[in-house]
Amino acid sequence: MLELRKDIFADERDDNLKEIGKGTQRQDMLGHVTGTSTYFDDHKLQGMLHLKVLRSPHAHARLRRIDTTEAERAPGVRRIIRGADVPRNLNTLLSLINFGKDDEPSLAVDKVRYKGEPIVAVVADSPREAYEAIAKVRVDYEPLPTVFDVEEALKPGAPVVNETYPKNTFTYHDVYDHQKLRFGDADAGLAAADHVLEQRYQMSPIEHAPTETNGSIATPDTNGRYIVYTSTQALFFSLDIAEAQLLVIVDVVIDEGVLGVGLVDDGRA
Repeated sequence: MLELRKDIFADERDDNLKEIGKGTQRQDMLGHVTGTSTYFDDHKLQGMLHLKVLRSPHAHARLRRIDTTEAERAPGVRRIIRGADVPRNLNTLLSLINFGKDDEPSLAVDKVRYKGEPIVAVVADSPREAYEAIAKVRVDYEPLPTVFDVEEALKPGAPVVNETYPKNTFTYHDVYDHQKLRFGDADAGLAAADHVLEQRYQMSPIEHAPTETNGSIATPDTNGRYIVYTSTQALFFSLDIAEAQLLVIVDVVIDEGVLGVGLVDDGRA
């Protein structure tokens, strides 16, 4: 059993707990077990348009030419959106939390830096028509050198995928450059140990799997407002990112509905 030291965490603990260690019924339990919980994608609005994204098949490539002529003429297509059409074409999440630099475009312009990076968005009357139009977009890629190993990426002369970080190292911003946790006397503990093992440990990236699709549905409301149904747990992030990218003050009502997970993926829908 892990017991936090009371002398260290005296000002952060309270032994008079009301929920921890007790069986508590979730308020949304009935909907989950009966399959009746309403997620954002369950909203079907009259005249709703659908946006789908063309993504890069390459891990690193220069975009020499993007031809959307045929896609624009495809049935049901209402709009083709490219990076130049986004007022501020940046994912602004890192700067909003004062954690790093805004280095990732919403839609790639000059080159792609990872497989799956968004390049072109298609707005159409139906998901099928959007996907069919995406298949008609022609992109001329110039593949560039890639690196997939952390240690190889740190070696001199390694391919630079993101020019914001020319040494392939992420620069933590301001107070988040590093954090240290130190308790007790490590040297004394090692000296008194019966055995000391020094090993190298390496693990693969881990990604959780939400039980609902990430996305949003926006519909015009009265008084110039928009109602947004979305799978976010971070309402103000969604508002701030929208205002930063559109360069306007957004007047919206957000209905976050039911979430399938409460982790990073649902913090930026």
